[in-house]
Amino acid sequence: MKILPPSRKTLEKYGLSEAEWLYIWEWQGKVCPICKKVPPSGNTHIDHYHQKGFKKMKPEERRRWVRGIVCAYCNFRVLVKGINLEKARNIVKYLEDFEKRKEA
Repeated sequence: MKILPPSRKTLEKYGLSEAEWLYIWEWQGKVCPICKKVPPSGNTHIDHYHQKGFKKMKPEERRRWVRGIVCAYCNFRVLVKGINLEKARNIVKYLEDFEKRKEA
């Protein structure tokens, strides 16, 4: 399935050009970096860090907070609002602890 860049309006919202969006998508290997799949629906989302004041920032400044391009599922189910590196590490530890208990 061919994945197309979002609308010009969406790109402008995040301070990205179509070329920049394509660069990110290609740099990721043309897959969602979370599930490592090509979105079956063809629907992608620009993932960004939920920085305080993001909505009031100029698009050029918003670009700094773009983390990547993800599939719709991972955007809504995995990268929930407020996820950060510390929380992601906590999730990994939580799952690893369960695996250890399960094996015992």
